[in-house]
Amino acid sequence: MPILLMINLKGGVGKTASTVAIAETLADQGQRTLVIDADHQSMAGELLVGEQRILKAEKSKATLHDMFLKMADLGFEPSQLNEFAIPNASNVQSAAENLSVVPCSFRIDDFFGCVSKSRRICRSYASERDLQTHLGRQMRKVQRWVREEYDFVLVDCPPSIAMQVKMFLRIADGYIIPSIPDQLSVRGSANLVNRLNKLNFTRIEGLGTLWTLYREQVALHREVVSDPFSGIPDPFQTIIPNATKLASAVDPRGYLNPVATCEVKYGKPFAERYRHLVDEIYCRCELYGIETIGSLLIG
Repeated sequence: MPILLMINLKGGVGKTASTVAIAETLADQGQRTLVIDADHQSMAGELLVGEQRILKAEKSKATLHDMFLKMADLGFEPSQLNEFAIPNASNVQSAAENLSVVPCSFRIDDFFGCVSKSRRICRSYASERDLQTHLGRQMRKVQRWVREEYDFVLVDCPPSIAMQVKMFLRIADGYIIPSIPDQLSVRGSANLVNRLNKLNFTRIEGLGTLWTLYREQVALHREVVSDPFSGIPDPFQTIIPNATKLASAVDPRGYLNPVATCEVKYGKPFAERYRHLVDEIYCRCELYGIETIGSLLIG
């Protein structure tokens, strides 16, 4: 089942909001969905489970950072990964049962420093490169675990190709680039594609560019959408506008207010947009030979 990265080297493009909305739409359709928050700002996790559950995960050392520490241990087993996935990860009642999240931590940026402070772990590796090689091998166990437990995995990435992003690039099937239709954001998209090629991640499919924060009244936005730049994945037909309703839907405090359906949370027109987008994602996966339950449902 698909493991997809949501990524752009430009920040502020609606990447996290798109990840959450797509995940809730998938879960609402019955797909067992996992969001992996790989951004040290931890916003995807907070949007899905609220501040208190994120603080609890941080305190109990059940974040992505701690998952990688566990993977660095030579005795690591895939069954241990279950302790890092928080279930019922949505305030949308029709989606919560099918949605889980692995939260991130601000400590993720200091991962290798934390390993070096642990004598038990550090003495197993001659260098940081050896540790990275070991983690890369362990990612195959992660891949098997998520494919057994979930139908869809979305990785919310920081605006960089950090250590944790490189790890997930090893097992990902594809990536989606959320982008504002302006020059800076599209340039970030093109730079990302070039960087992935230089790093030899050419096996991973660029499923598509997702236009976000679109403003019809801005001439540049209309021009870019009608005539996209070369060097980026083909844009999806679905366009996500810059709308007050969507902004309020991704308020971190919203988790405290349960809602029945995605229509209530996002409003019927925008919930419909996300359903169309998910249909497009199913079709792109099918086009690139990535098997999904969803592609069978709409085929």
